[in-house]
Amino acid sequence: MKKILLISACLTLAHAAFSQGTIAFNNRTGSSTTAAPGQVTAPVYGVNPADPTRRISGNTSTGVPVGSTVYGSSPFAFNDATHTYIATLWGLSSSVGVSGGLYNNNLLAATANGSAPLRANTSGTFAGIWTAPSNPATIPGVAVDTDRPFLQVRVWDTKGGTINTWTEALNAWNQGQIALGVSDIFQAAFPLGGTAVPPNTQPNMQGLQSFNLTTVVPEPSTIALGILGAGCLFLLRRRK
Repeated sequence: MKKILLISACLTLAHAAFSQGTIAFNNRTGSSTTAAPGQVTAPVYGVNPADPTRRISGNTSTGVPVGSTVYGSSPFAFNDATHTYIATLWGLSSSVGVSGGLYNNNLLAATANGSAPLRANTSGTFAGIWTAPSNPATIPGVAVDTDRPFLQVRVWDTKGGTINTWTEALNAWNQGQIALGVSDIFQAAFPLGGTAVPPNTQPNMQGLQSFNLTTVVPEPSTIALGILGAGCLFLLRRRK
């Protein structure tokens, strides 16, 4: 019995050791705007002032690969004195079904190097680009060399580091307090690299496309509606 338990424990540890696929967490690779093998250019766009609740996704004519999406008057997303946007990576093995929508699904946060701040550039080459971690991101439960996981990037304003989890970000977004955005869910173009020494080569984020941030206009509360109604009645009475 002890031998069986020991063997089972070893197999479990071996599976955990090999289920640590890695990917280069970057939304701009290379320096060319042509679709060279492995290259990605997918900047994040900010809130469109003309329609702040509208979500848009897809690459523009300057993206890699080239797309036809138009973001209108949307600026690029960037960090400044009042915004501290962070990009986070989420993934799930291709052998596990993805469930839920774009904002609420069963994807898991990368366990290492899966978050990065957006740059402060408002225009030019690195506008809408996050500062890539120096080491590849680790996606939990993904077998190396064979698995092409499903991936998603989520970006939100941390409000100076006070909003640090996706749950907190969604709550703040739903209350109209911050801007937030998510990429379309996509499948990695190649199997992930590994965490062995020396490591297997990790792929780039091929399949990622641009997306924009949005805001939510919160619905008025019952109390606010009551106060508004009482005010209207008061004004009507005064007019009479």
